[in-house]
Amino acid sequence: MLGMNYEKYLFVEKLFIYPQGRERSIVDESIASHQRLIAIAEFAYPSPQTFIVEDLIAAANRTIAYLQGLDTIDGTFYCYTLSQEQLDELKSKNSNEFYDYIDPMLAGYRLKFRDNTNSLEPSILDELVSLISWQTMSSGPESIHSIIQPKLEIFEKEAMARAQELLEIVYKHIKLFDDQKLLHAQASEATAKAQIELTAAGHAFEQKAVALEDRSNKIDDNIRQLSADLDAQVARFGTEAARKLWGERERQSRIALIASSVAIFLMIASPIGLAICFTPEVLHYLAQIVAASALPTTDAAGQPLPTPSDAQVTIAAISRLVIVTVPIFLYIWAIRLVVRFNSRSLMLLDDARLRLTMLDTFFHLIEKEGAVKEDRALVLNALFRPAPGHGDNVEPPNFTELVTKAMGTGPGK
Repeated sequence: MLGMNYEKYLFVEKLFIYPQGRERSIVDESIASHQRLIAIAEFAYPSPQTFIVEDLIAAANRTIAYLQGLDTIDGTFYCYTLSQEQLDELKSKNSNEFYDYIDPMLAGYRLKFRDNTNSLEPSILDELVSLISWQTMSSGPESIHSIIQPKLEIFEKEAMARAQELLEIVYKHIKLFDDQKLLHAQASEATAKAQIELTAAGHAFEQKAVALEDRSNKIDDNIRQLSADLDAQVARFGTEAARKLWGERERQSRIALIASSVAIFLMIASPIGLAICFTPEVLHYLAQIVAASALPTTDAAGQPLPTPSDAQVTIAAISRLVIVTVPIFLYIWAIRLVVRFNSRSLMLLDDARLRLTMLDTFFHLIEKEGAVKEDRALVLNALFRPAPGHGDNVEPPNFTELVTKAMGTGPGK
């Protein structure tokens, strides 16, 4: 460290030179040198700058302000300027190397220009004391310097040797630390890899277990569904005759309903059509009926007969009315019989469809495991109840009641 201080103090001693002359250009050159130092510092440490760099720039600016107001002494300018050779050397240094010269340069400004602004900074005071001590030692007798300098060189060599030994020890420790760090990283990587493989194996095992469970559940569902289908087929086979019977009843009732509907249409539309198409003949026929039932007004010889009595007129009117109304009444009565037959066919058709629907619903519930064979009595009671209009008519059970009861007795309920 002493060698390094000696080098820095020698640099500061060579940096500040003391020219003199009568021309003003000496002051301008001095101002320009301080401005160049500011430019070098700003280039090495762009904004934002540390406080110590700002102190160096501020010290240079204060010196420039001092030089701008400098007057001559007996016609001669005396001022400190900065050596261009040292500034070139300072410009060639990097930021870290430049930083080591800031405190010595601030101490130089304090010593050469009496700049007291930074005098309270401990680091600057230390550098100032060291700089003054170095100048005192350098300016002493040659014998003192010759005695101290060899000892300083020996001490520097010993310090460098010790520093080299310490550096080697540090390198060994760093290498050992790097080896331990590498082993730790390898162990961590192996542990992480094993953890990943273990997690992947556990995940694969879990997936296989879930897949096996799903497959087992599907097999159970298929077995249960096959059992339900078998029960449904057995139940369907046991009631196939009843289903065919009610299917035949439905077909017959449908045919009867269609035939009676056509008959009703024809019985109603035919008289209207005949009356429209054969209007003259119908009117002539009615006129003949009226003439045949009217009382004669002359006898066979053409002689006028006496005026008929009220009783005779009434009897004649009733005769005409009977002749017209009796056929109409019989025709309407026939239409009424056909309409009743049509209503009966419609009712039987709906009843047959209802029984078939309940039977198919029961089979479907058995296939979907919504009902069991033990619920057959409920369906048989609804299927074989008396037909509408025959005996005690038992109302069929409600579909909601049928499904609720069947599902309430199903498996797993």
